[in-house]
Amino acid sequence: MIAALVALWPAVGTALQAGFTGPGERPLVVGSVPSIPTPSPTVSPTADAAPTPQPAIPVSVLSDSHAYFAASWWRQTVEANAIEGVSMGAFASQPGAVADTIASGLDEAAAAAQNGYVLVQAGTNDLLAGSSPARAASDIQSLWAGVRDRGSTPIAVLVPPSSEVGAEVIELNLLLAGAARADGIAILDVYTPVAEAGGGWQAGTSDDGKHANIEGATRQANEVLAQLPGILAGRLGQLTPVP
Repeated sequence: MIAALVALWPAVGTALQAGFTGPGERPLVVGSVPSIPTPSPTVSPTADAAPTPQPAIPVSVLSDSHAYFAASWWRQTVEANAIEGVSMGAFASQPGAVADTIASGLDEAAAAAQNGYVLVQAGTNDLLAGSSPARAASDIQSLWAGVRDRGSTPIAVLVPPSSEVGAEVIELNLLLAGAARADGIAILDVYTPVAEAGGGWQAGTSDDGKHANIEGATRQANEVLAQLPGILAGRLGQLTPVP
């Protein structure tokens, strides 16, 4: 497995690094992501006329419990209308669910996205239930395909740390990074700002070793605010090296 990951990594380009690297939007991997065309502002004959507002881009989330709780990265960003030009689609979050179960929300998430974007975050419960990182990655890729089949664009949200299966989380995120890179899917990294080197949570960012607490969720939300506008502008999500 290690040899396979070493062979995979040059194709990924750059990968994930545990640890927060500072505020602001980090470097983006060069690539292209389908973007929603918006009409050009209407030019009025009068110089003082205001341009026609562009429509907001709808964004849904298809996830497990990491997007669910009251102060989650999702609730602090998209649901809170904190990102200019983005509107909330469906909130298809199922606490405790594995990827196969989360698939039941595909129709809801894609329909509400209106050919926009669906943030897909799964994998934690798969690993905790004994699934291998390779199997979990395959099931998550099926979610991406399901979003595309329904006319919307998936964005891969990385799996957060875990005090129980930290090494498996690192392996799964490596696999997801490689698959997303190969498929032209943007990556939203909510792992790096809260992870320590072994794949567990940084001190003070989780109270139970499974989910972010307020501090952890706020760090994740800040990264979403920094990364998502660039992704929606048509650039692939940034990746930094994983140890």
